[in-house]
Amino acid sequence: MSAQPARWPDLAPQLPEIPPAPAPPQPDRARGWRAAVRARLLHARALELEPPEHYGFSVRVATWLFMITGLLYRRYFRTQVFGLENLPQGPVLLVANHGSHVLSWDGANIVSACLLDADPPRLVHGMAEHRLMELPLLGYVARRIGAVDGRRPECIRLLRAGAAVLTFPEGVRALARSFHDRYRLARFGNGFMHVAMATGAPIVPVAAIGGEEEAPLIANPAWLRRLVRTPVAPITPTIVVPLPVRYRVYFGTPIQVSGPPTPERVSHEVERVRQELAILIERGLAARTHVFF
Repeated sequence: MSAQPARWPDLAPQLPEIPPAPAPPQPDRARGWRAAVRARLLHARALELEPPEHYGFSVRVATWLFMITGLLYRRYFRTQVFGLENLPQGPVLLVANHGSHVLSWDGANIVSACLLDADPPRLVHGMAEHRLMELPLLGYVARRIGAVDGRRPECIRLLRAGAAVLTFPEGVRALARSFHDRYRLARFGNGFMHVAMATGAPIVPVAAIGGEEEAPLIANPAWLRRLVRTPVAPITPTIVVPLPVRYRVYFGTPIQVSGPPTPERVSHEVERVRQELAILIERGLAARTHVFF
Protein backbone atom coordinates (compact mmCIF):
# COMPACT_ATOMS: atom_id res chain seq x y z
CA MET A 1 0.00 0.00 0.00
CA SER A 2 1.41 3.39 -0.95
CA ALA A 3 2.11 5.87 1.85
CA GLN A 4 -0.03 9.05 2.09
CA PRO A 5 1.64 12.38 3.05
CA ALA A 6 0.60 13.95 6.40
CA ARG A 7 -1.88 16.81 6.21
CA TRP A 8 -0.55 20.04 7.69
CA PRO A 9 -3.06 22.74 6.75
CA ASP A 10 -0.93 25.61 7.98
CA LEU A 11 2.18 24.54 6.15
CA ALA A 12 0.69 23.19 2.93
CA PRO A 13 0.77 26.47 1.02
CA GLN A 14 4.51 26.82 1.71
CA LEU A 15 5.45 23.39 0.39
CA PRO A 16 6.96 23.42 -3.10
CA GLU A 17 5.10 21.56 -5.81
CA ILE A 18 6.71 18.39 -7.06
CA PRO A 19 6.82 18.48 -10.87
CA PRO A 20 5.29 15.47 -12.62
CA ALA A 21 7.70 12.76 -13.74
CA PRO A 22 8.71 13.20 -17.37
CA ALA A 23 7.02 10.83 -19.80
CA PRO A 24 9.25 7.96 -20.92
CA PRO A 25 10.79 8.59 -24.32
CA GLN A 26 8.85 7.03 -27.19
CA PRO A 27 10.87 4.50 -29.16
CA ASP A 28 11.96 5.53 -32.64
CA ARG A 29 9.92 3.05 -34.67
CA ALA A 30 11.96 3.60 -37.84
CA ARG A 31 15.22 3.10 -35.94
CA GLY A 32 13.86 -0.02 -34.27
CA TRP A 33 12.69 -1.44 -37.61
CA ARG A 34 16.05 -0.67 -39.18
CA ALA A 35 17.89 -2.39 -36.32
CA ALA A 36 15.66 -5.47 -36.59
CA VAL A 37 16.16 -5.77 -40.36
CA ARG A 38 19.92 -5.30 -40.02
CA ALA A 39 20.13 -7.93 -37.28
CA ARG A 40 18.30 -10.46 -39.44
CA LEU A 41 20.54 -9.66 -42.42
CA LEU A 42 23.67 -10.19 -40.33
CA HIS A 43 22.26 -13.46 -39.00
CA ALA A 44 21.41 -14.67 -42.50
CA ARG A 45 24.78 -13.54 -43.87
CA ALA A 46 26.61 -15.52 -41.20
CA LEU A 47 24.98 -18.75 -42.41
CA GLU A 48 26.89 -18.57 -45.71
CA LEU A 49 30.43 -19.88 -45.97
CA GLU A 50 31.44 -17.18 -48.46
CA PRO A 51 30.76 -13.47 -47.82
CA PRO A 52 27.97 -12.37 -50.19
CA GLU A 53 29.81 -9.06 -50.64
CA HIS A 54 31.79 -10.94 -53.27
CA TYR A 55 28.74 -10.51 -55.54
CA GLY A 56 28.05 -6.87 -54.66
CA PHE A 57 25.89 -7.35 -51.56
CA SER A 58 25.95 -4.55 -48.97
CA VAL A 59 24.52 -4.86 -45.45
CA ARG A 60 24.08 -1.09 -45.22
CA VAL A 61 22.26 -0.68 -48.54
CA ALA A 62 20.33 -3.95 -48.18
CA THR A 63 19.04 -2.83 -44.77
CA TRP A 64 17.41 0.24 -46.30
CA LEU A 65 16.13 -1.69 -49.32
CA PHE A 66 14.62 -4.45 -47.17
CA MET A 67 12.97 -1.79 -45.01
CA ILE A 68 11.19 -0.60 -48.17
CA THR A 69 10.36 -4.05 -49.54
CA GLY A 70 9.37 -5.18 -46.04
CA LEU A 71 6.94 -2.30 -45.72
CA LEU A 72 5.37 -3.20 -49.06
CA TYR A 73 5.39 -6.88 -48.11
CA ARG A 74 3.60 -6.22 -44.81
CA ARG A 75 1.38 -3.21 -45.57
CA TYR A 76 0.83 -2.78 -49.30
CA PHE A 77 0.64 -6.35 -50.58
CA ARG A 78 -0.34 -7.75 -47.14
CA THR A 79 1.44 -10.91 -48.13
CA GLN A 80 0.31 -14.23 -46.68
CA VAL A 81 2.94 -16.97 -46.53
CA PHE A 82 2.27 -20.69 -46.31
CA GLY A 83 4.68 -23.59 -45.80
CA LEU A 84 7.69 -21.48 -44.82
CA GLU A 85 8.60 -24.24 -42.38
CA ASN A 86 9.43 -26.34 -45.46
CA LEU A 87 12.51 -24.19 -46.06
CA PRO A 88 15.46 -26.47 -45.16
CA GLN A 89 18.64 -25.31 -43.52
CA GLY A 90 21.77 -25.18 -45.63
CA PRO A 91 21.83 -24.81 -49.41
CA VAL A 92 18.45 -24.70 -51.11
CA LEU A 93 17.26 -23.88 -54.62
CA LEU A 94 13.90 -22.10 -54.72
CA VAL A 95 12.07 -22.60 -58.03
CA ALA A 96 9.19 -20.17 -58.56
CA ASN A 97 6.72 -19.02 -61.17
CA HIS A 98 7.23 -15.52 -62.52
CA GLY A 99 4.26 -13.19 -62.94
CA SER A 100 5.53 -9.64 -62.35
CA HIS A 101 5.89 -7.99 -65.73
CA VAL A 102 7.66 -4.73 -64.87
CA LEU A 103 9.54 -4.94 -61.57
CA SER A 104 10.03 -8.26 -59.81
CA TRP A 105 7.59 -7.76 -56.95
CA ASP A 106 6.92 -11.50 -56.83
CA GLY A 107 10.63 -12.07 -56.23
CA ALA A 108 10.71 -9.26 -53.67
CA ASN A 109 7.87 -10.88 -51.75
CA ILE A 110 9.62 -14.26 -51.74
CA VAL A 111 12.98 -12.93 -50.53
CA SER A 112 11.25 -10.70 -47.95
CA ALA A 113 9.36 -13.69 -46.56
CA CYS A 114 12.57 -15.68 -46.20
CA LEU A 115 14.43 -12.85 -44.49
CA LEU A 116 11.70 -11.40 -42.27
CA ASP A 117 9.63 -14.45 -41.35
CA ALA A 118 11.79 -17.57 -41.72
CA ASP A 119 13.50 -19.08 -38.69
CA PRO A 120 16.41 -18.75 -39.07
CA PRO A 121 16.29 -15.81 -41.48
CA ARG A 122 17.69 -16.53 -44.92
CA LEU A 123 19.28 -14.18 -47.41
CA VAL A 124 17.92 -15.37 -50.77
CA HIS A 125 20.03 -14.66 -53.83
CA GLY A 126 17.84 -14.08 -56.86
CA MET A 127 19.26 -15.24 -60.18
CA ALA A 128 18.63 -12.34 -62.55
CA GLU A 129 18.85 -12.26 -66.33
CA HIS A 130 22.33 -10.93 -67.11
CA ARG A 131 21.08 -8.21 -69.49
CA LEU A 132 18.85 -6.83 -66.72
CA MET A 133 21.77 -6.88 -64.29
CA GLU A 134 23.69 -4.62 -66.67
CA LEU A 135 21.10 -1.83 -66.38
CA PRO A 136 22.54 1.04 -64.29
CA LEU A 137 19.91 1.47 -61.56
CA LEU A 138 18.16 -1.91 -61.51
CA GLY A 139 21.45 -3.79 -61.65
CA TYR A 140 22.92 -1.76 -58.78
CA VAL A 141 19.87 -2.25 -56.54
CA ALA A 142 19.63 -5.96 -57.34
CA ARG A 143 23.27 -6.64 -56.50
CA ARG A 144 23.16 -4.70 -53.23
CA ILE A 145 20.17 -6.69 -52.01
CA GLY A 146 21.76 -10.03 -52.85
CA ALA A 147 20.82 -10.85 -56.45
CA VAL A 148 23.48 -12.19 -58.80
CA ASP A 149 23.95 -12.67 -62.51
CA GLY A 150 21.91 -15.73 -63.44
CA ARG A 151 24.74 -17.83 -64.81
CA ARG A 152 25.32 -21.44 -63.83
CA PRO A 153 28.81 -21.06 -62.24
CA GLU A 154 27.62 -18.32 -59.85
CA CYS A 155 24.61 -20.38 -58.81
CA ILE A 156 26.73 -23.47 -58.13
CA ARG A 157 29.24 -21.43 -56.14
CA LEU A 158 26.52 -19.91 -53.97
CA LEU A 159 24.90 -23.26 -53.21
CA ARG A 160 28.22 -24.84 -52.32
CA ALA A 161 28.66 -22.00 -49.85
CA GLY A 162 25.37 -22.93 -48.16
CA ALA A 163 23.26 -20.14 -49.66
CA ALA A 164 19.60 -19.99 -50.65
CA VAL A 165 19.09 -19.25 -54.34
CA LEU A 166 15.90 -18.20 -56.14
CA THR A 167 15.40 -18.98 -59.82
CA PHE A 168 12.57 -18.50 -62.31
CA PRO A 169 13.09 -21.32 -64.82
CA GLU A 170 10.46 -19.95 -67.21
CA GLY A 171 12.93 -17.16 -67.93
CA VAL A 172 11.86 -14.15 -69.96
CA ARG A 173 9.08 -16.22 -71.55
CA ALA A 174 7.01 -15.61 -68.41
CA LEU A 175 7.39 -11.84 -68.75
CA ALA A 176 5.69 -11.93 -72.15
CA ARG A 177 2.75 -14.04 -70.95
CA SER A 178 -0.65 -12.50 -71.69
CA PHE A 179 -3.23 -11.85 -69.01
CA HIS A 180 -5.46 -14.47 -70.61
CA ASP A 181 -2.76 -17.11 -69.98
CA ARG A 182 -1.94 -16.02 -66.42
CA TYR A 183 -0.54 -18.71 -64.14
CA ARG A 184 -0.07 -21.12 -67.04
CA LEU A 185 3.53 -22.16 -66.69
CA ALA A 186 5.72 -21.77 -69.75
CA ARG A 187 8.37 -24.31 -70.67
CA PHE A 188 11.15 -24.61 -68.09
CA GLY A 189 14.80 -24.28 -68.93
CA ASN A 190 17.08 -27.12 -67.81
CA GLY A 191 19.85 -25.04 -66.23
CA PHE A 192 18.48 -25.14 -62.68
CA MET A 193 18.35 -28.94 -62.74
CA HIS A 194 21.99 -29.22 -63.76
CA VAL A 195 22.82 -26.94 -60.83
CA ALA A 196 20.77 -29.02 -58.38
CA MET A 197 22.39 -32.25 -59.56
CA ALA A 198 25.88 -30.77 -59.41
CA THR A 199 25.46 -29.50 -55.84
CA GLY A 200 22.96 -31.92 -54.30
CA ALA A 201 20.90 -28.96 -53.08
CA PRO A 202 17.21 -29.69 -52.48
CA ILE A 203 14.66 -27.92 -54.67
CA VAL A 204 11.71 -26.15 -53.07
CA PRO A 205 8.90 -25.12 -55.46
CA VAL A 206 7.45 -21.71 -54.60
CA ALA A 207 4.10 -20.51 -55.95
CA ALA A 208 3.61 -16.73 -55.98
CA ILE A 209 -0.07 -15.83 -56.37
CA GLY A 210 -0.81 -12.19 -57.16
CA GLY A 211 1.93 -11.22 -59.57
CA GLU A 212 -0.11 -11.83 -62.70
CA GLU A 213 -2.79 -9.32 -61.61
CA GLU A 214 -0.40 -6.76 -60.13
CA ALA A 215 0.41 -5.21 -63.54
CA PRO A 216 -1.53 -6.87 -66.40
CA LEU A 217 0.36 -7.01 -69.67
CA ILE A 218 -1.07 -4.93 -72.53
CA ALA A 219 1.76 -5.22 -75.06
CA ASN A 220 5.41 -6.17 -75.41
CA PRO A 221 6.50 -4.40 -78.63
CA ALA A 222 9.71 -5.39 -80.36
CA TRP A 223 10.60 -1.75 -81.16
CA LEU A 224 10.55 -0.88 -77.47
CA ARG A 225 12.70 -3.90 -76.61
CA ARG A 226 15.27 -2.73 -79.13
CA LEU A 227 15.10 0.82 -77.80
CA VAL A 228 15.67 -0.05 -74.13
CA ARG A 229 17.91 -3.05 -74.96
CA THR A 230 16.12 -5.50 -72.72
CA PRO A 231 14.70 -8.95 -73.52
CA VAL A 232 11.20 -7.72 -72.66
CA ALA A 233 9.59 -4.28 -72.61
CA PRO A 234 6.14 -4.79 -71.11
CA ILE A 235 3.51 -2.08 -71.34
CA THR A 236 0.98 -2.23 -68.51
CA PRO A 237 -1.89 0.05 -67.42
CA THR A 238 -0.13 0.81 -64.14
CA ILE A 239 3.25 1.75 -65.73
CA VAL A 240 5.66 0.82 -62.87
CA VAL A 241 3.29 1.13 -59.89
CA PRO A 242 1.78 -2.25 -59.02
CA LEU A 243 -1.86 -2.66 -58.08
CA PRO A 244 -2.39 -3.41 -54.36
CA VAL A 245 -3.14 -7.08 -54.91
CA ARG A 246 -2.89 -9.43 -51.96
CA TYR A 247 0.09 -11.70 -52.48
CA ARG A 248 -0.01 -15.31 -51.33
CA VAL A 249 3.26 -17.24 -51.35
CA TYR A 250 3.29 -21.04 -50.99
CA PHE A 251 6.48 -22.98 -50.20
CA GLY A 252 6.21 -26.62 -51.27
CA THR A 253 7.85 -29.76 -49.98
CA PRO A 254 11.60 -30.05 -50.77
CA ILE A 255 12.45 -32.24 -53.75
CA GLN A 256 15.74 -34.13 -53.73
CA VAL A 257 17.28 -35.09 -57.06
CA SER A 258 20.26 -37.33 -57.66
CA GLY A 259 21.89 -39.44 -60.28
CA PRO A 260 23.88 -38.72 -63.43
CA PRO A 261 22.75 -35.64 -65.38
CA THR A 262 21.85 -37.51 -68.54
CA PRO A 263 19.55 -35.62 -70.93
CA GLU A 264 16.70 -38.05 -70.25
CA ARG A 265 17.01 -37.81 -66.48
CA VAL A 266 17.37 -34.04 -66.53
CA SER A 267 14.24 -33.67 -68.68
CA HIS A 268 12.31 -36.05 -66.43
CA GLU A 269 13.26 -34.20 -63.22
CA VAL A 270 12.57 -30.79 -64.76
CA GLU A 271 9.06 -31.89 -65.69
CA ARG A 272 8.60 -33.37 -62.22
CA VAL A 273 9.41 -30.02 -60.59
CA ARG A 274 7.24 -28.18 -63.09
CA GLN A 275 4.28 -30.40 -62.28
CA GLU A 276 4.77 -29.95 -58.53
CA LEU A 277 4.83 -26.18 -58.98
CA ALA A 278 1.74 -26.27 -61.21
CA ILE A 279 -0.15 -28.21 -58.52
CA LEU A 280 0.97 -25.70 -55.87
CA ILE A 281 -0.25 -22.80 -58.04
CA GLU A 282 -3.57 -24.53 -58.69
CA ARG A 283 -4.14 -25.06 -54.98
CA GLY A 284 -3.22 -21.47 -54.21
CA LEU A 285 -5.63 -20.12 -56.81
CA ALA A 286 -8.41 -22.39 -55.53
CA ALA A 287 -7.89 -21.16 -51.96
CA ARG A 288 -7.94 -17.48 -52.98
CA THR A 289 -11.31 -15.79 -52.48
CA HIS A 290 -10.40 -12.37 -53.96
CA VAL A 291 -7.51 -10.79 -55.81
CA PHE A 292 -7.31 -7.77 -53.50
CA PHE A 293 -8.46 -9.22 -50.17
